[in-house]
Amino acid sequence: MQTKAKAIRFLLYRYLFSSWASRTKKNASSIGVLLPVTGVAIGVFAFTVVLSVMGGFVKDIKSNLFNLNAHIEIVSKNKNDLIPIDPLLLSKIESFSTDILSTAPYQSGDVIIQAGNKGQMARLEGISPEKAPLTLGIEKYLSKNSSLDILNKKLKAQNIYKSADFPTVILSYDLMNQLGLNVGDSLTLVSTQPDDGPGGLSPVQFPVVVGANINLKNLALNQKIIFSSIDVANIFFQTPNTWKGIQIKIKNPLDAEKFAVKLDEKLNSLGLHAIPWTESNSAFLKVLTLEKWGMSFVMSMIILVGCFSISISLLLSVRRKSSEFAILRSMGFEQLDLSKLLLWQGFIIGLTGVIIGLIFGGICLYLIHNYQIPFITHSYSSKPLPILVNYFDLIFISLGSIFLAMLAAVWPAIEVKNLDIIEILSVRN
Repeated sequence: MQTKAKAIRFLLYRYLFSSWASRTKKNASSIGVLLPVTGVAIGVFAFTVVLSVMGGFVKDIKSNLFNLNAHIEIVSKNKNDLIPIDPLLLSKIESFSTDILSTAPYQSGDVIIQAGNKGQMARLEGISPEKAPLTLGIEKYLSKNSSLDILNKKLKAQNIYKSADFPTVILSYDLMNQLGLNVGDSLTLVSTQPDDGPGGLSPVQFPVVVGANINLKNLALNQKIIFSSIDVANIFFQTPNTWKGIQIKIKNPLDAEKFAVKLDEKLNSLGLHAIPWTESNSAFLKVLTLEKWGMSFVMSMIILVGCFSISISLLLSVRRKSSEFAILRSMGFEQLDLSKLLLWQGFIIGLTGVIIGLIFGGICLYLIHNYQIPFITHSYSSKPLPILVNYFDLIFISLGSIFLAMLAAVWPAIEVKNLDIIEILSVRN
C-alpha cells in the first residue's frame, strides 16, 4: 500500500512538475498543466477582487445611509396623519429599551425653491438642531466652521440691500450650485400645494437665507435636500404643533428590522408605526443584493470554464499516456490507483490555481486600496477604492474551486478505467 502511495506521488511529480524542470521537454504536458491552473487562478482572482470591492462599496453606501437616515422612523399608522407635539412621547419611547440611543422629531415635505429666475423641486427636512446630531450623522458633511445651530438663527440676506432678518436653511451642495447661490444669499420656498388666501388660491411663499451648505456625498440627495429647523418647517407647511415623525438611533442598526417589530407592539396602542431603515431603502438594498449575486454568477462561470479545461487536459493526458497507464497496470497498478492519480492531479491543479489567484488578488486589492490609480479612482472619487474582504467568501470560493477541479477530474478518472490494456500493449509503433 505504501509502495503504491509513493509511486502515485512520484507520478504526480513527473506529470505536473518534472516537465517544467526539463529544458528540452516543455511540451504539451507542461501546457496541459499551465492552462487549467491559469484558468482557475484567473477565476479566483476576479472573484476575490470583484466581491471585495463590491463589499467595500456596499459598506460605504450603508455607512452613508446610517448617517443620513434614522435607523428607525416612527410615524402615524394613518399615513396622512401627523403626530401632535409631545416631549413626553420622546422620553416614553426611549424608555422602551436600553438599545435606543436617541430620538429626534422631524417634519418633511416637498417644496419648490426659487432663486431669481431659477427654480428647482426639493425636499424640505425640518429637524431639531439640538436632537438631530444625536440621531443623524450629518454634521460632518456640513461646510467648514458650520453647525446645525445656524438653523436657530435669523440672518440678513447679503444679496438684498437693507435686508430684514430671515430664517436660515442649510442647502445641499449640488442644489446650491444649480441655483447659483452662495452662503448668505436669499431664496424663496414655494409650497407645492396652493393656499386658499384672501386673493384666492396661491402657493405659500416663504423667504429664507442660506446659512450653510452640506455635501452629502450622495448624488440623489445632494440635488434635492434642504434642511431647516422643525419650527420653520411647521410654519411653512402650516402644520403647527405637529411632527411628521420621530427618528430613532439604536445600538445595532443591522438589527433594526427585528427591533422595529418589537417596537411596533408597544406603539400599537399609541396609533404609531415603526419603519426600519431596511424598509425605507428596500428597493435599493434589493438592487445591491441582486448585483452581488449576478457578479458572483459571472465569476463562478469563469472558474467553471477553468475547471472544464482541467477535464479536457486530463482527458488528453489519458489518451496521450495510454501506453504508460497500460504498463503501470501490467506492473500491478489497479484501475482505482490510476483513477486516484487523476483525481489527485485535479486537486493539485485546483489548489495551485486557488493559491495563485488569492495571492494576486490580495496584491491587487492592496494596490487599489492604498494607492490612487487614475483610471480606477477617476470614476469613483479622488480617494482609493473602499475594500471589504469577507473571509467567509474567500473560504467558500477556495473550497468551491478545489471541489470543482476535483469534480472535473472525475470524467478522466472514469475514462482511464475503460482502457484496453491488451490492445494498447499489443500495438507496435
